[in-house]
Amino acid sequence: MPLLTTTLAILLLLLVGTLSPLATESKAGGTTYRIVATDPGPGATIANGDKLYLRINYESPVPVRFQIEAFRQGLRQEDAITSSTPPYAAGRGEALAWISFSTPIRVDELRVTAFDMEWQELRHETIQMVVTWEELEDVAARSLAEWVGPMVKHHRQVFDQAYDPQPQKPETLFDLFFLFSFMAIPAYLFLQIKMLTRCPSGWRKYVIAPLLPIVPLCLYSLFGLGMETAYWIIFLFRYFPAALAYLMIVWVVKWFYDRRQRTASPR
Repeated sequence: MPLLTTTLAILLLLLVGTLSPLATESKAGGTTYRIVATDPGPGATIANGDKLYLRINYESPVPVRFQIEAFRQGLRQEDAITSSTPPYAAGRGEALAWISFSTPIRVDELRVTAFDMEWQELRHETIQMVVTWEELEDVAARSLAEWVGPMVKHHRQVFDQAYDPQPQKPETLFDLFFLFSFMAIPAYLFLQIKMLTRCPSGWRKYVIAPLLPIVPLCLYSLFGLGMETAYWIIFLFRYFPAALAYLMIVWVVKWFYDRRQRTASPR
């Protein structure tokens, strides 16, 4: 019983160790961003159809999209034309967003919202900024800030990469391997617990073996050294199928051993 209790405690430690880096990342890795420049600046008057550009510095643990909304006296302006919102890569970077109106209007507030790949809102920022769109005739095209051109080009590159018209589909073998790896995780945990509780003490040293590589990683996370979630996922998807195969081999060997013992024992 002490050995069984210790082993079950190790399984609990495995679950805690797996969740620990996830909790740490969710607390410490929130999406943050700030608007570092606008073109034109506050108080400007531009022609109908011209764009108000926003330059955004961001830091995010996941790919992030940005969307602009314009308000006038607290009311959202539904007829705005806004930039496409391709997902910018996770990490630190710069993003571009723009908004425009085809009819005369004066807005006094802009809201920039960050979304993840599933269009779940991450956060939003509101800035007080008066901009007016008017019907301007015989006006030369306005000069854009130096940063607008390069960022528009980068924005288009991000859009093209995100919406590839001919995306490469993964091979069927890769799909099967992914499905098997995903199903192996609960199957392994079920078989591990079942064999720990059912196998005689002489077999438990073989049953415990798959837990040995996991314990150091759990301790590594629990003592604050941390482990990135991506590495945990890679570990789970690579190791658990192998651990499941090992336990199935042990189960088959035990089944033949027990059968042989029953056959050899006198009746």
